[in-house]
Amino acid sequence: MRTEWPKKPLSELCLVFTDGDWIETKDQASAGVRLVQTGNIGNGTFKDRLDKARFISPETFTRRKCEEVLPGDCLVSRLPDPVGRACIVPGTGKKMITAVDCTIMRFDETKIAPQFFIYYTQSKEYLNQIERFCTGATRKRISRKNLGKVEVVLPPISNQRRIVAILDEAFAGIDAAIANTEKNLANARELFESYLSSVFSSAPLHWRKSALSDICSIKHGFAFKSEYFSDAGPFIVLTPGSFYESGGFRDQGRKTKFYIGDPPAEYILSKDDFLIAMTEQAAGLLGSSLVVPESRRFLHNQRLGLVVVRDGVDWHNDFFFHQFNTHGFRSAVQETASGVKVRHTSPGKLGAIQVFVPSYSEQVEIGEKLNMLLSEVRKLESLGKQKLESLTELKKSLLQKAFSGELTDDLAEKELDEAVA
Repeated sequence: MRTEWPKKPLSELCLVFTDGDWIETKDQASAGVRLVQTGNIGNGTFKDRLDKARFISPETFTRRKCEEVLPGDCLVSRLPDPVGRACIVPGTGKKMITAVDCTIMRFDETKIAPQFFIYYTQSKEYLNQIERFCTGATRKRISRKNLGKVEVVLPPISNQRRIVAILDEAFAGIDAAIANTEKNLANARELFESYLSSVFSSAPLHWRKSALSDICSIKHGFAFKSEYFSDAGPFIVLTPGSFYESGGFRDQGRKTKFYIGDPPAEYILSKDDFLIAMTEQAAGLLGSSLVVPESRRFLHNQRLGLVVVRDGVDWHNDFFFHQFNTHGFRSAVQETASGVKVRHTSPGKLGAIQVFVPSYSEQVEIGEKLNMLLSEVRKLESLGKQKLESLTELKKSLLQKAFSGELTDDLAEKELDEAVA
């Protein structure tokens, strides 16, 4: 049964409600008073990040009349992401201050339990209020004045403590289930990658080894003009974003680049064409490969290499797809790359990489076996992702029920049991 509790503006629940200090780089020191920044504020947790810690000297603290942050204070980030995330400050063994984009809140604990507020900051109701008060087009932020206007659901303090106890227990169970699911997913992927590496690291002596340039040429793509890009069209321009880091075609959804121009015929791809990413648009993409899934719909864009197999050479797409995903091949590609911000390679450099070229029948056999194993891993990954999504949704559901007065110990236990089953 839903309970209607009163609400009060956040600023009225605090004994201290103020922003941190404006600290410039010139004010910082190698040791002294710890400067807690927005990056230390997680979504309900404090991120210590001691290796990136910043400090000011005690003299600067006194001279600038800084506001000290005490263990047990609540810090709220007024910058994304998300705006309004909060954490309770633990004891760090150091005197502390915080940056100007953080708001320091020292609660009146006769009115509100600090951890109750931390859970409230993860609720849809709180985040919707923050969104309404935010300003800024490219980078949203909330002012301290507007943050103070955000209303907090305020049941009696005894109810708050009961809700915190229920959520603590339920979230501990959910977090354990999430960690276990993520570990299982990582183990499945690691086992496959270990087996994949062993196939090529312990290759039979009769397997021939050749430079890539001896068995194929790698053709550059075309620089399609952006004026012909559209939200829909007869062709799709493949980009490095069309590749998964572990290889394979990625449907980019709303980010798909359609083409409405008249493309050169030689850059219209056919089904089963083999491509390799020659630029690292995102970490792990360099050297990734894909096999084109359809004919006459995809375009061969610049920065992608099209493999053209030489006459008389045995080449099975599945075998080379998996070989290109081994740590050894990817490392070799990385060694050919240049560039500071975006690393890239070239057909000539790729051509020098040595690859295994067994008989065609062996390629087919190995490719099929690796496909089967990878298919099982992907099934596990799909199930694991579904479970992670359901656990995340359970957190949201429990928070919604908590702040509407519907949450009980039995309900939380029942929903957790169903989610982890």
